[in-house]
This record gives sequence, structure tokens and C-alpha cells, in this order.
Amino acid sequence: MKHYFIPCLLFGLAGCMKGGGPPKDPPVPAELVAVQVGPLKETLDAIGTLEAEESVDIRPEVDGEVTSIQMKEGESVKKGDLILQIDESKQAATVAEAEADYNYAKETMQRSDTLLADGTISQQEHDQTQASFQRTEAALHLARKRMTEYTLTAPFDGILGHRAVSIGQYVNPQTVLVSLYSMDRMKLGFSVPERYAARVQPGQTLRLKVAAYGNEEFSGEIYLVEPQVDMATRSLVVRAYIPNADHRLKPGMFANLKLSVGTKPNALTLAEECLFPHSGGFAVYRSNNGIAELVPVETGIRMAGTVEILGGLKAGDLVARSGNLRLSPGRKIIAENPAPSSPAP
Repeated sequence: MKHYFIPCLLFGLAGCMKGGGPPKDPPVPAELVAVQVGPLKETLDAIGTLEAEESVDIRPEVDGEVTSIQMKEGESVKKGDLILQIDESKQAATVAEAEADYNYAKETMQRSDTLLADGTISQQEHDQTQASFQRTEAALHLARKRMTEYTLTAPFDGILGHRAVSIGQYVNPQTVLVSLYSMDRMKLGFSVPERYAARVQPGQTLRLKVAAYGNEEFSGEIYLVEPQVDMATRSLVVRAYIPNADHRLKPGMFANLKLSVGTKPNALTLAEECLFPHSGGFAVYRSNNGIAELVPVETGIRMAGTVEILGGLKAGDLVARSGNLRLSPGRKIIAENPAPSSPAP
């Protein structure tokens, strides 16, 4: 038995050595794309809020009872159109009294001029009469001005909002009667990081979308860049005009906007699908003569389907866009497509 066991054991060991250990990992099919170089427009994404170009809560300047309402909620009005009337009977009596005092003072002034010319009165007496006349004249102007405060008109062209009062209601200067909005052109306010301060200027155009209209884009133009950076947020407030002749955009809407802030002439770019998370950042699998090489990369601007590469790769490098889950360092890659060997012009 011993003579048979030893040769069999040796034969088995020889067979194992001939097999060469565990099988190698098979090659992985993957689509390869080249790192491109060329001009890249840098676009800033931001969120803003739409406002009416002009808006005001109309309040009375005086106390009184509402006697007439000429407005209709949601109606377009022109500057100067009558909106609401407050009882002005008491003020009308004040105006009449002021007119009577003025007329009497005017006649007295005329007599005083004649008496001064005849030497009947002194210059001091004449001056006192003249001062009295000027006071009554000023009182009449003030009474007439206050009379106009009982009639409320539209301060500019616009659209009326909700009416908050009714006929017979007593109002005062704290009462909001109605709101008025000028919406032919909207204002858009948003903030940009401090580092973009030198690249955002009045006159630049922007594009925006609002939830109400899906992917439809609206355009606008920057008219103001605040001269001071917000010290709390380290951001700069920017405002733009948005044409709105059809009044589709409404005050208070949120807008997602894109603003072009420059172009990089020789930027490296890569398809976004090539990247995967790695060690708190991103990495790719580069083909090194058909062998997968794990390369951490530094990214920059992200566009639709494209990302800027700031470090880790060079123009023309072939990178796997598919098969990343099956690839590992040192794994052989079988290219599924004829990838360009040099960057696109």
C-alpha cells in the first residue's frame, strides 16, 4: 500500500503545479472616450425671485368713510384713473372757510396799499396786513391740497389686486385699500458668489425658467449689480429686467436662471458618465495600452452631460464611459467602439 500511495501523491502534486493556480479575471468590454480640449462657456446657475417693476399698497392719507369705489379687482388702470372716494364734506367746509378768510384778507391788503400810498398808515402797519394776507393764502392752498387727498387715483399704469375695503367702511392711513402692480416688465433679484464679482456686469443677458411653464425659457438683462458684497453670505446681489408684455410671469415666482460669465479657451472636458465617486472625490478608469488604470480627477464646471477636468488627465487620454462597475485596476479592457486617439479640434 505504501508503494502505491507515494507515486499517486507525487502525481497529484505534479498535476496541481501544471494547472498554474486560480484563473485570471476576464477582460471587460467598455466604451472608451477621449478627453477633449476646446472652448468652454462658463455658466452660473442661480435661483431668483420675480417682482413687479412697480408695486404699491394704496393707503389713504386721511381718516374718513368710503363713499364710492370705482375700481374692479384684477382690472387694468391708467395713471390718474379714479379708484376710491372718501367722504370729503368736512374738508369741503374747511376749504370754504379758508376761501372766505383769503378773500377778506385780499380786500384788506388792497385797502392797505391805498392807505400806505396816501401816508395814512405806516409801513409797519402795511407789513402786518401783508403778513396776514400771506397766511390766509397759505391756509387756502393747504386746505385745497388736503381736499385732493380724499380722492384716490392710480399712481401709475398697472393691474389692481384684491380690494380690502367696502363702501361705508371707516379707513385711516394704516388701512390698505388695494394693491397695484405694474407687470409689463418684471424685476428679477438673485445673488452670485463673491468670486464672480468681476464677471457680472449691467447689460449681460440671462435665461430663466419658472415652474409654471416647464422648460420654456425667458430672457432678461442685468441692470444693477450692487456695489457692496453681503458680509454675512459673501455674495453679491444682482437685479435684472425681464420683458413680460403678456403678464404670464407673476410677482413672487421663483426662477431658475443661467448666466454666462465667460469662456475658457482651452478647457479639458469629459463625458459626465465617466466619473464615479472615489475617496471623497471622483475618479475614472483610464486605458493604459488596454489596461484599466484608476485615476483620481479634479473637476470644475459641470454642463449638461459634460464636466470640466482640472487635474488628473490630459487631452487625448482614453477613459471608460461604460463598464466602470466591473473594472478594477490592472483589468484588461476590450474597447467596444473605435475611440479617437487625439482630442477633437
